Amino acid sequence: MKKVFAFAAAIVLFAGIANAQIGINAGYATQNYYFTYTNGNTNYNDTIMMSGFFVGGNYNLNLTGDINLSVGLQLRYNTYSDSASGTIYGLANGKVKRNDEQMLIDVPILVNYGFNLTDDLKLSAFAGPTISYALSGKTTVTSSGNVLFLSGSSTDEINWYDADGRNMSPLDVSFTLGLNFDYKGFRLFGGFNMGMMNLSKEDKTTMKGNNLFVGIGYAL
Repeated sequence: MKKVFAFAAAIVLFAGIANAQIGINAGYATQNYYFTYTNGNTNYNDTIMMSGFFVGGNYNLNLTGDINLSVGLQLRYNTYSDSASGTIYGLANGKVKRNDEQMLIDVPILVNYGFNLTDDLKLSAFAGPTISYALSGKTTVTSSGNVLFLSGSSTDEINWYDADGRNMSPLDVSFTLGLNFDYKGFRLFGGFNMGMMNLSKEDKTTMKGNNLFVGIGYAL
């Protein structure tokens, strides 16, 4: 993992030395994880669906003509909340609330090719790998209830990256594909990340992630 990020850092440093164009960006992203657990001839499936935001920056280095290399660094936060409650004959009631949270660092290394639609508006397509490393990830389940005049509550926390939790790998590599629209220094962009690694460390379990993103940026 250290070698992967050292390689990404070397590209960023080279881009800086080459006086590449610097940009900042922020936007909205979804994050879905798909599980498949195999027991004999039967597959059991589950999905974690989250959404959140990202902020970051990028270097854009011209390679030749209309072909550019963009290397970014961004912080991404994902979350999901759900709850359920019930009542038994008006004498007892209970509520369960679930909250998923995740924080990641993304390093997209993208080649983009574009052309001018007008003098001020440019369209470009980009593709390449994105290296992601999760700084944290957890599920918090809070249960509360009461029976007549008695009440109580409890909170359980599941760490995604512990062996006693979901036992996930924090490192992922995705294939990224998308489009940029540039207008007088401003950029509107969107795309898709498709995870290429099995993130589960459990036997007979496959877990992969993907996400959609859309954002706005500005070239400094």
